[in-house]
Amino acid sequence: MSIKSPLPPESRPAIANPVSSTLFAAEAVDAQTPVVPFLAEDASQPRLPTDLVMAEMVDEWSTLPPAQSWPVKAWRLLCFTLAWLFGLASLIGCLAAVSVVPLLQFASLGYLLEASGRVTRSGKLRDGFIDIRRFARIGSLVAGTWIMLLPIRFIAGLTRDAEAIPGNPAAPVWRIALTICTVLMVGHILLAWYSGGKLRHFFWPLLAPFQLGQRLLNSGLVAPAMRRLLKPWWPTLYEDLFTPLPWTSWFPPAILWAGLWRGRMYVEARDAVWDFVVGLQLPHYFWLGLRGFIGALLWLAIPITMLTAGTAQPKPVAILVGWAGALLLAAVLLYLPFLQAHFAAENRFSAMFAWREVRQQFRRAPLIFWFSLLATLAFALPLYLLKIEPPPRPLLWTLSVFFILFIYPARLFTGWALGYARRREKPSWFILRLCSRFAAIPVVLLFVLIVFFTQYTSWNGVASLFEQHAFLVPVPFLGM
Repeated sequence: MSIKSPLPPESRPAIANPVSSTLFAAEAVDAQTPVVPFLAEDASQPRLPTDLVMAEMVDEWSTLPPAQSWPVKAWRLLCFTLAWLFGLASLIGCLAAVSVVPLLQFASLGYLLEASGRVTRSGKLRDGFIDIRRFARIGSLVAGTWIMLLPIRFIAGLTRDAEAIPGNPAAPVWRIALTICTVLMVGHILLAWYSGGKLRHFFWPLLAPFQLGQRLLNSGLVAPAMRRLLKPWWPTLYEDLFTPLPWTSWFPPAILWAGLWRGRMYVEARDAVWDFVVGLQLPHYFWLGLRGFIGALLWLAIPITMLTAGTAQPKPVAILVGWAGALLLAAVLLYLPFLQAHFAAENRFSAMFAWREVRQQFRRAPLIFWFSLLATLAFALPLYLLKIEPPPRPLLWTLSVFFILFIYPARLFTGWALGYARRREKPSWFILRLCSRFAAIPVVLLFVLIVFFTQYTSWNGVASLFEQHAFLVPVPFLGM
């Protein structure tokens, strides 16, 4: 299934200024995160329109020459690291926010499965962090907007206090101040959004003195002195320090003027927003998560139903059914984490039931499989503690943050274990395979035992047995 944009067809010439650092500017897509077709089952389906210049993501320093001195290299590395960590935090926040919305929860599960599948295909953990820069942009938009609204909230509070006093002559003054502040801050926010929504676009008035000072140093009386003193002693540092940032990489008024000068500001903004939303691949993640949820539910439905039946009535037959369900659930847990990773890597629903393939992969890396199984089940156990007592309704969303923090690493580790096994050609030593099999039995049995007793501690009672967050949606309930 291909995506057809509802926008009118029109040619989009490349921006004349190659250093325009906006959400609507030329930015480079991460080559290590190829876009997967939304509902495609194989590679023959067309890819998403990621070659559109206006919606691509830019490297922060792509407009500057490569750093030559080690202090500047270290500074840029620190900036890259902080930006990546901010993107990771934004990713976790977005997944947590989506996971509390009914139906959209499947998109959150789909992202986790896609991350596991990419790691399985490549064998590299870094491939599991998909679209970090794109999520960093979402995080900066949300954080910057929220911070810029604080002055309006503060003045609005003062205005309400002034109006609470009858006949207070300061009340009209505060209303005028609130109106002026609202107009200025909303305009500032819209300008930052158009410029790209990075944090520096929201706080450009604070950066302006430093950038202007650097330009004055380059063109003033200090430049000849620095050229004579620093350039002979450390030429690479001189070249790095005296290379000013282009105006259109940090100065929103210059970015706005460049858009007006091109005469296509609305078209570029419209197309860029559309392409950015399309690039999030929400339909693909939803479809992948829905199929992964259904497949896992098919595996878990029978053993968990038998387990719940064993606790429904204190009859000998019911107890035997419950014991059989517990043993069957333990057997399913040996395969289910790797079956989901295999399904995500192949993007075929039938791969969700290819347990023989997973068994063959286990023979090639038994010890790593055992560690992955242990990590997956161990990371799921602390989350049951959050189900003992429901928090206040406004704080329910905070639970999803903990679920993402625990489940995401487990998915990556499972994908890495399966990917490592797929790259090996020969089975491991027989004794190692045998020891790993026997070592996995107490792990799954202990997990089943703990899951069985969670029905007496969870606020949902027996129904909590069906809330297997390690394999289903990344929260312990379908909707909050």
